Amino acid sequence: MEPYECIDLVNMENVATITFKDKRIMDPAKIEQMGKELLSLVESHPSEKLIVNFENVRFFSSAAINKLLVLEKRVRAQGGSLRLSNLRPEVRDLFSYTKLDSVFTIEDESSPSF
Repeated sequence: MEPYECIDLVNMENVATITFKDKRIMDPAKIEQMGKELLSLVESHPSEKLIVNFENVRFFSSAAINKLLVLEKRVRAQGGSLRLSNLRPEVRDLFSYTKLDSVFTIEDESSPSF
């Protein structure tokens, strides 16, 4: 298992589940680091199913959403799939207001279906 500064990773049966270590994703330096970690994860696990679990996240900035957009594009280009799960209402509202709930597959459960 690779050590990550901003995310935790659990691999189970061809599905990688990512959780964020911070409850508030808003610091620009940490967001940049998070983006690097997410992309390195895709490089080391191509064509895999990824779940980004927002269970602990209370605030997610628009700069962090940009990193997720890059991740989603890269995962799709490699033949994988990405699901977002367990978004708190305040975080889910951000995706709704920006119409990104039509870009991402968002599910309420911990183990989304693929």
